Amino acid sequence: MDRPGLTPNRLIATIEALTHAGAAASTAQTHTPEQAQARQTIKDCERRLARYRAALEAGADPAVVTQWINNAQQDKEAAQKKLDTLPTITRKKEAPLDAQQIREMTERLGNFAQRIHAADAAKKGPLYEALGITISYKHATRTATVRSRPSSPYRQWLCPRGDLNPHAR
Repeated sequence: MDRPGLTPNRLIATIEALTHAGAAASTAQTHTPEQAQARQTIKDCERRLARYRAALEAGADPAVVTQWINNAQQDKEAAQKKLDTLPTITRKKEAPLDAQQIREMTERLGNFAQRIHAADAAKKGPLYEALGITISYKHATRTATVRSRPSSPYRQWLCPRGDLNPHAR
């Protein structure tokens, strides 16, 4: 049984889609939730500061507005300090695979997809789970979308501090 994504008539489109996805992923920045929260706090403080300055220009009590500005500035500085102390996580900088590399990998896999398809379902579950594979099927168009988000042991990350990474194995 042929798999739709790897049949000869779909191979070119599949390789093209994988090439574009790889290029997009290689330019994506990686931020931890803590970094995102600190960045959002800084943006919120900047909005507060702009509002407080506008209130001051509109004639609000300078003593009250000055206190608001001081509080917002302290919050912003604390968030910036937190952001500066958080470890930077960067995606391993490698050039994305080109179409020829993807084609060669596909050819090396050979009947791998057929072997997975024929394997016992109980044995495939842990593999799919570890690879973070999810499949969405649309009956109306008879299309399936397969996504993979591997669990953390299967992801590649580099710490710019090398041996200073407290989470290194």
